[in-house]
Amino acid sequence: MRKITGLFILIISVVLLGSAMNQSFINKIKFEKYFDHLNPKMIQENTLYKAAFVHSDRWRYGDLYGVSYLSQYKFGLEPFKQYSHKPGRQNTNKVLYIIGDSFLADKVLYGAFDTFDNVIFLDRRFAFGPIKLDNTKQNYLVMEFAERNLNGYDIGKTDEIRWTTNEIKNGINFSNIPRVGNQLPAASIFKRVGNIIFNKELSRNLELILFDNKLATSFREIKASLNYNLFNRVAKEVAVSTDKKRLLFNITVDTASLQSAFRPKTEHALDSIVNNLDIARKYYLAIGFKKVFLSVIPNAVSVYDNQRMPYNHLLEKVEQKTDLPVIPLYKIFKSDKRNLFYRSDSHWNPLGLDIWVSEANKALTSNLN
Repeated sequence: MRKITGLFILIISVVLLGSAMNQSFINKIKFEKYFDHLNPKMIQENTLYKAAFVHSDRWRYGDLYGVSYLSQYKFGLEPFKQYSHKPGRQNTNKVLYIIGDSFLADKVLYGAFDTFDNVIFLDRRFAFGPIKLDNTKQNYLVMEFAERNLNGYDIGKTDEIRWTTNEIKNGINFSNIPRVGNQLPAASIFKRVGNIIFNKELSRNLELILFDNKLATSFREIKASLNYNLFNRVAKEVAVSTDKKRLLFNITVDTASLQSAFRPKTEHALDSIVNNLDIARKYYLAIGFKKVFLSVIPNAVSVYDNQRMPYNHLLEKVEQKTDLPVIPLYKIFKSDKRNLFYRSDSHWNPLGLDIWVSEANKALTSNLN
């Protein structure tokens, strides 16, 4: 019996280790964990794979709940709507590109903007490019940033692959067939095997498989509750708002962080941000965009808790100093009495996005020429 038990444990261990070493499998799990709760059909599925690897509360109630497990902030996230063009709309031969971050990632914005036939989103957090525009279209660009991500932005330090000056002069940055970037050469079999065997994320992947599931939620909530109620401690990634109504992303609060909304900004730092935005604008105009817009999404703390310390007003100052046409949002969010951000997540909710789409439509339509 001991041999059978030992063999069973060995098999399970090998399966777990093999799964954790397979990054493609782990990426699939992460993707489905993140989006499973937003798709009613996926929620109803109860396969063995779903039960073992996907069903999790970590993302279902927001990224900040998912790191803190404070049960009083366990709010379900309502899904975002999918935007579609109005019936009978005429084509305009205009295409809108958005280079942004997690606020607009994975949103269906195809029909969100009246003036544009198509919307192409490029995620600045990951490698992409070089952007190859269709020269039979009029191409426009929105550079979207979360307020915190303005700090330290430098197009030269991003993972975007860019055209060289000579390539731009020779016009190879254009194509009659819309296409974004080039395919990278496939890695050799030896490199792929090496990446699996020597996976640097092994411990995190094992934690994802073993503990990121519904069974662990209650235990994590009890631990989090004891730490908060007895010692006033929460996970380092989060902060509780002054009115106790929501969780906040701690790097936007803690003044030790460069991204804090309460960290004072010198004129030199402000000028550096504006200058780096202008360098990016000139590059994007050079590769064929007719106009480049700036859209900065305020931090939740900037809207709902900016009295806890002196607010640095970075967003407003950048919008005032830049030469880019802007999609203004801060004052609109600040004056709106409705809740525009998830209370347990660092991002806006569907109403917040809907207001942004409306304001973006106004700004884009009035500034196309």
